[in-house]
Amino acid sequence: MSTELVTGNHWLEPLMPTFPAEILKLAEEVPFLAGKLTGMISPETAIRVGGLLRVTNSFYSNLIEGQFTEPVTLAPSAPKRSRKELSELAMTHIGAQEAFERALNIYPQSTWPAFFDPRFIARVHKRLFDGADQEQLRLSEGRLLIPGQLRDEAQQDVLVGNHAAPASTAVTAMLARMQQVYGRLPDARSRLLATMAYHHRLAWVHPFVDGNGRSVRLITHLQLHKLGLASPLWSLSRGLARQQRAYYAYLANADKPRRGDLDGRGQLTQAGLFEFVGFMLETCLDQMRYTERALNITHLKGRLEIIFKWDPRLLKVGLKPESARALQILLTQGTVSRADFKVFTGFSDRVASDQLAALVKLGLVESHSPKARDLYPGLPIWFAQLLFPDLHQRMIG
Repeated sequence: MSTELVTGNHWLEPLMPTFPAEILKLAEEVPFLAGKLTGMISPETAIRVGGLLRVTNSFYSNLIEGQFTEPVTLAPSAPKRSRKELSELAMTHIGAQEAFERALNIYPQSTWPAFFDPRFIARVHKRLFDGADQEQLRLSEGRLLIPGQLRDEAQQDVLVGNHAAPASTAVTAMLARMQQVYGRLPDARSRLLATMAYHHRLAWVHPFVDGNGRSVRLITHLQLHKLGLASPLWSLSRGLARQQRAYYAYLANADKPRRGDLDGRGQLTQAGLFEFVGFMLETCLDQMRYTERALNITHLKGRLEIIFKWDPRLLKVGLKPESARALQILLTQGTVSRADFKVFTGFSDRVASDQLAALVKLGLVESHSPKARDLYPGLPIWFAQLLFPDLHQRMIG
């Protein structure tokens, strides 16, 4: 590639090449498995798992950036002091994802092209960094990052590793061109492929002076959410972090110039883009399969039995192994009546009431009031990490 900065939109083309059959097949598997996951558990349990997965997204997106944040301290119920000791950016990521998801649910009429609008891209970045202090916003040369400011407005060119990002003057024009192409696609499969291709192209454009990685991953999540594929039951960021070297390698390979006359017709390698999109789709499927295994009723039953027999927090409050069955039913069904829950424990009314009170105290069962008829599952982070033991792992590769 020339040492001169890229300025023309033609470097982006073709934005939507004709994808090979093996990638089309992967794109068809994603909605099938997403639908299967949605049908595995009740909506009430899915809501709670969704809250947990926002923490997971933040944990892994920060881990990709080289920043470790302990998941337990990211929980909304965590003491403010322990949250303050960690990066506020991790907390902001959770709030930003929740706010955007809530907006999408409230305003489902949001159009597909809006998810590629330069103003939307800037809004995501601004929301992610609004809570940062000056030290967190300070760039290596001493300037402060302005949340939501595109590079053309900042008038700043950047070099990211070996990648010379396009000239700052080209950023808005490139974003507009991508919106024009990706935003007009009519069917679900092509939109899914566009989401994955856009992940690379947006990272390649590098629209902000800093904070591009977090922004690009959240934007991809929101586009999947719009497609009805980002079920709250799986995390793409988890998959990317667990294969961080491969993720960066595929991104970098897709940055390279065309490999020869048989490598598409654009300036950038078409084969590299295909490899990246295939990697992203495989990662989606891998994370869906992880959740499918984790929520399997037999596996869930076995893990609960082990936790109730050995976990010191449960033993300390007097919880008995027999109560695991009642909690398993609650997790599976999403809600059961207080009376039925007691029956499921197999204990007398008095013992069952004591067991239920202990579960509520630990946050494993939720109730709107001490005498409310309906009970709901609770998933505090510490318990979720026992139930899904490899959900949050610091080691990445």
